[in-house]
Amino acid sequence: MEEKRETGNVKISDEAIATIASIAAKSVSGVLDLDGGAVGGIADVLGVKNSTKGIKVEMQQDSVSLDLSLIVAFGKDISEIATEVQEKVRESIESMTGLIADKVNVNINSVKLPTDKKKKD
Repeated sequence: MEEKRETGNVKISDEAIATIASIAAKSVSGVLDLDGGAVGGIADVLGVKNSTKGIKVEMQQDSVSLDLSLIVAFGKDISEIATEVQEKVRESIESMTGLIADKVNVNINSVKLPTDKKKKD
């Protein structure tokens, strides 16, 4: 999105939108991670950090549509998690960018047991 103003132009990149969506989605209880599919898995193996894996952004004039692919915790209500992710992502995008979050599609790609990162083998 690019906005022309008297003082200059403001451009919000797809990556910035995806980062906002990523942070908002991961703040929802029950969301373990975003799922970037095979490409994201290869990046993880190579040690490449990509905070926007699993998010597709489509910009229109003054609105944005997003597709998020998530990994959620086993035993949690998937429907509740998906609804809360949609609400948090929409709210974050709209309040931070002024864009209308037209569609926030949530795809649950995997369910995993949450692991305790503090455990030592």
